[in-house]
Amino acid sequence: MPRSEPRVITVRIRRGAGQENELATYQVPVEAGVSVLGVLLHIYDHLDTTLAFHCSCRIGLCSACLVRVNGKVVRACTTLADDNMLIEPYKDAARIRDLAAELPSLVGYSGRLHEVRR
Repeated sequence: MPRSEPRVITVRIRRGAGQENELATYQVPVEAGVSVLGVLLHIYDHLDTTLAFHCSCRIGLCSACLVRVNGKVVRACTTLADDNMLIEPYKDAARIRDLAAELPSLVGYSGRLHEVRR
């Protein structure tokens, strides 16, 4: 089956540290089935290496990639990306910078991060 052409989606991300807030908008090419984490990785790798976020297991087990997408707390690695997403830290009070926040107590979390994108 031939691969379809990627479509371009608009993603807004709440950026800053502490009480600092700004919305950054990105145009991201995605293929069907890409996760929110896939979008964040594309932004970091190709558009903006200053974006900070956590990721670890990439299969929905550890919750290191918790974010809010359109107001709902989700795991970025298991949530499908959609056009016009607003991605924010999962909890403003725990925010370190951008989407990186202090992680909650995680069942089964090994205590080390595979990646911290800063």
